[in-house]
Amino acid sequence: MATEKDITDLRDSGVELLDQKIGKAIAMKNTLGIRSPRRLKLSTTINRLMDSRTDLHIQELRASLDSAQLAAALERITAASRDLRTEAAKMKTVTSYLKNANAVIGVATKVTNIVKNGG
Repeated sequence: MATEKDITDLRDSGVELLDQKIGKAIAMKNTLGIRSPRRLKLSTTINRLMDSRTDLHIQELRASLDSAQLAAALERITAASRDLRTEAAKMKTVTSYLKNANAVIGVATKVTNIVKNGG
């Protein structure tokens, strides 16, 4: 049974191979005369290869969206956002703004770090 790393490695090697073939096709196309009928055929081939490459990246993004790491980060950001709302709700007067500003800034920083670093 394939592991997640096996799948990722295969996907990455597929993207790398497509990159090589796309680069080679572009190089070949650039050697042809502007009116060469093979130039249009190569352009179509290049576009099809790039579509395949995009499909592999879409699969990678979908896999990331379903990951346990993303679910855990979402739980952390949900809790931190709840804390931010709680602290911000205390800020109703000038005194409470001054008193609670550091707590709100601290929680906002925590939310920012979770978003930036995934946790």
